[in-house]
Amino acid sequence: MVTNIKLEELIDVNVLQEIQDIFAKSTRVAAITVDYEGKPVTVPSNFTDFCTELRKNPKWRDKCYKCDAYGGIQSLINRAPHIYKCHAGLYDFSVPIVIDNNYVGAIMGGQAKLIDEDECDEKTGAFGKLSKWSGDKLINYYDSIEEKKFEDLESAAYLIYKISTYMVEHEFVNMIKKELIDKQTKLMEEENRRISLEKALKESELKALQYQINPHFMFNALNTIQNLAYLENAPKTQDIIHSFSDLIKYSLRNEDTNTTYLYDEINYVESYMNIQKARFGNKINYSIDIDKKYYDIKCPFMILQPILENFIKYVVEKSVDIAEIKIKGYENNDDLVIEIMDNGEGISTEKIRKILEGYDYKNKGECIGLYNINQRLISLYGKEYGLEMYSANFKATGLITNIRIPMIEVKNDV
Repeated sequence: MVTNIKLEELIDVNVLQEIQDIFAKSTRVAAITVDYEGKPVTVPSNFTDFCTELRKNPKWRDKCYKCDAYGGIQSLINRAPHIYKCHAGLYDFSVPIVIDNNYVGAIMGGQAKLIDEDECDEKTGAFGKLSKWSGDKLINYYDSIEEKKFEDLESAAYLIYKISTYMVEHEFVNMIKKELIDKQTKLMEEENRRISLEKALKESELKALQYQINPHFMFNALNTIQNLAYLENAPKTQDIIHSFSDLIKYSLRNEDTNTTYLYDEINYVESYMNIQKARFGNKINYSIDIDKKYYDIKCPFMILQPILENFIKYVVEKSVDIAEIKIKGYENNDDLVIEIMDNGEGISTEKIRKILEGYDYKNKGECIGLYNINQRLISLYGKEYGLEMYSANFKATGLITNIRIPMIEVKNDV
């Protein structure tokens, strides 16, 4: 099958050039490698002065290309070297280059006169009619071309055919090996990712079991405390208990769910930050700027909570200034981007890389929340939706974290 795959994409042209040069020098015949259209891929080796001069003229050069293309196709049909008379009256041979049943080009050779031309015409082919070239220089160059025996030209053709066939098979085997190694590497990466996710899931389940209490008793206790706050006219306490109750209800209600609605996540953030505001007072500020038209979009459950926890731990608790966190949402193509920006000290690029790759979690038991966010996003939406983190390393914009969510139903929502 003829293909438009480029020969240089499949074979090392430098190695091919070296083989071609050595072959031409040792056999004293011209040689060149062309693509399926007859256009040169290598530099000519041992070309005759006649053919070199002829190809300087665009008209003759085009005929030479067509002639080489013809020779290549004929050798492909025969699956063997093909000897023929070119348009300028010289004898050439072509050797097909076939990779995995794809014809990508040919090695051309010859540019010779034959001593026994009359005896071997029936063994050769011809490319159309002879061209009517003229000029003293071309005539002199043609007359100076060395005559060869047909068997010598045929032997040279089969020699380069054997060499090129071996080289092509070697390159093809290497190409197949590379594809297999790439596939094996990809499978190993997928398997490692699966094992890592299963480990994280088991650890999360164990942690949940460690902190599990009877939900009915807990909510009855919270309701009792809230009623006491009302009776004692303590509205702030009542508000905090209400926020805490919402947090617990939300986490228990969705404990077996991968996704939820963005509306519920925003409510969770409001309740969580309301409690933290009561704890830290004016030392903490937060804002949420997400249009309500996005509230019905499905998103991963509890996707923002680890980021908020890190903000409290690494920005609020370690800063003497006012700590700020801003959450906003905007469209980018078919995705909703949730941007979380704080005014902390920031994180280095190397530290971010270690967090997302799970280095800190696996080696130090740290940053499991951010690592899990990244793995969950990749698991739900694909590798291109991994967590994005970057830092300007100054307090105005300490750390910016972007979560991208496709604005469609999640296929593997359970």
